[in-house]
Amino acid sequence: MNARINVATLKALKASQTVAKASVKSGMRGRPRWDHRGKSQRTGPDVSLRLNPHHVSKGGGPGKLTGRLYGAVGVVKRPKLLPEGGYSGGVGCGGKESVTNLYRGVTESRFPYMKPGVKKAEPKMAVVWQAAWAKAIR
Repeated sequence: MNARINVATLKALKASQTVAKASVKSGMRGRPRWDHRGKSQRTGPDVSLRLNPHHVSKGGGPGKLTGRLYGAVGVVKRPKLLPEGGYSGGVGCGGKESVTNLYRGVTESRFPYMKPGVKKAEPKMAVVWQAAWAKAIR
């Protein structure tokens, strides 16, 4: 039974990490703030999204967080077995060598995306844990 509970715990941890990651990423996909970006060497060609209104003020949130920050949101792929029992995992943004480390804290402080995303996922995570443990003790 202990082995079944350990397997169920590991599966539930991985599933709940995935739910939290999806929830965080869904909160990063708002309406873009600008309709047009002019051509430059750094940003590439003109972009027109044909939005109405053309510009949303900064008070409207971060808009769409994309690129490296969006891609850096991930889960612990191999949760660690704890000596006292159970496993340790999590959801985070970027690794130690990631370029994202330069601006993720500033972005999170101005436009929170991790905390609200995890909070939104908590009810779903509880269901995942209850189902996994109920199946293990049958």
